[in-house]
Amino acid sequence: MYQISDQEVDYILDDLLARGIETESLRYALLDHVCVMIEEGLCEGGDFVLFYHSALRAFYKEELREIERETTFLMQARGRLVLSRGLFFLLLFVLVGGPFVGYVIASMLRSGGIVSFQVWAAAVVYSAFPLLVLCVLYLTPDRLDPLIPQRSKVLLGVHPFIKIVSK
Repeated sequence: MYQISDQEVDYILDDLLARGIETESLRYALLDHVCVMIEEGLCEGGDFVLFYHSALRAFYKEELREIERETTFLMQARGRLVLSRGLFFLLLFVLVGGPFVGYVIASMLRSGGIVSFQVWAAAVVYSAFPLLVLCVLYLTPDRLDPLIPQRSKVLLGVHPFIKIVSK
């Protein structure tokens, strides 16, 4: 079993910091995991640096900074409702369009299944603008810098009420 030296531990800590892991507790947790992997997998006399870089690739897809971003997101999301972008817009469509649909259904129940033109016209006219605004917000492509980007998450909480976290 390989024993990691103090210089190698310092090398790992410096490399983690250089790769974007700025949260100290996360850096030490990663250090612990990497040291265990190296001690269990590296043979005596093996190349430490080569094995370290190959072991580190197990923690990320594109870059190690992904772990830092995900940790920050999870710390922000604590005690909040996390919605995907699609679910957030679905919720908004229901909240904006629901009263108008309810108005039409209530009118239909009162009149025995027949809805007058005034009820339909009022529901369509008064719901058209808010629903159009929501459609524009939802369909804005990423290249035009949308208010809520495509792969973002929406955090609903108390303070602030709505927070958008881009991925």
